[in-house]
Amino acid sequence: MKNNLTSIDVYFLAKELNTKLSSARIDKIYQISARELKIKLRVKEDGQSELIAAPNYICLTQYPRKTPTNPSSFAMQLRKHLKGSWITSVEQHKFDRIIKFRLDAAENQYVLVMELFSKGNIILCDTEKKIIGLLEWQKWKDRRLGVGQLYEYPPGGRNPLEVDFSYFSTTLKESEKNLASTLATDIGLGGAYAEEVCFRSNITKDQKPNQLTDDGIMHLFTETDRLLTYIREERSEPLIILDDEDRYLDVLPFPLDIYKNYGKKTFSTLTEAVDTYFSEGAFKTLKREQETKIKKKIEKIKKIEENQKETITKLEKKAEEYHEIGDQIYQRFQTLEKILKVIAQERQKDTSWSKIREQVKDKSFNGVKFIDVDNKGSIILEVAEK
Repeated sequence: MKNNLTSIDVYFLAKELNTKLSSARIDKIYQISARELKIKLRVKEDGQSELIAAPNYICLTQYPRKTPTNPSSFAMQLRKHLKGSWITSVEQHKFDRIIKFRLDAAENQYVLVMELFSKGNIILCDTEKKIIGLLEWQKWKDRRLGVGQLYEYPPGGRNPLEVDFSYFSTTLKESEKNLASTLATDIGLGGAYAEEVCFRSNITKDQKPNQLTDDGIMHLFTETDRLLTYIREERSEPLIILDDEDRYLDVLPFPLDIYKNYGKKTFSTLTEAVDTYFSEGAFKTLKREQETKIKKKIEKIKKIEENQKETITKLEKKAEEYHEIGDQIYQRFQTLEKILKVIAQERQKDTSWSKIREQVKDKSFNGVKFIDVDNKGSIILEVAEK
């Protein structure tokens, strides 16, 4: 299951959000979880809309989220600067998993940066890139994010739209990784799109690229260029891929051949597909987890019930045995009473249990036979059936 958007996904998503949200007005901002924001917007064509910004995705949403009673300090800070501001543009930074919202407030202009990689982060900057507030202070090897510092973008990945054949060929010939990993990271395609190029080229994704022939590399480059046509021409055909149990497997801006035998669910916009995939998918996952827990509890209760039934059966059998013993005692009560009276008289004479045992062992009285008497006075009798 896909957990993060790729740079190609973000490319299409930013284009859509820019078209949809340019001139939208920010009404209110909520921090609905440790790393997730909900932004209420006024969109000219649609009225009120809600934008969700999470560490791994961003989209307009149709799914309700609970809002906290008390806003966080970060939410309050964003409200202070951005409430009533207008979105002037939404754009992807280069070809990275970063989306920038340019905002025009009454007296100031701002840039709200949403980083959709690693743990994610949301940073509010002024037009000079000075950080006013951020979701989390972070320190990386090549940059630091903190209030008052200048915001620095992370070192960018490779933009596949800018890769020519010379770079493509050299990169593959010098790579020590497998083919799919090389295409995903060094060429900048991302996981599923790298596998798609391998599939279309009929070359195994685990192939060592430095072992490819020149014809093989040319074939891969041609298929990569054909795939990138979707991006150049912005041919968006959003869809969710379903596995054989109708679970969400991937969300894409356009179809891929690697999923041609999978189920599909199409959408008019990528933001709708992303919303359904991550929001509904999360609810479905939670529902499955809850159903699994309930199933386990039911199985546990059934096991307890089975054990209780076994115990009841054993107790009923025991009760029958005791009932039978009780009947036998009742039927021979006078005989048993006389036997116990004789033994009691012997004990009053200080006769030992061993002596009593010698006297009565194997003797019978009115159908009651002495089997044994131990040193503690426990008597074992055998009763003949009537």
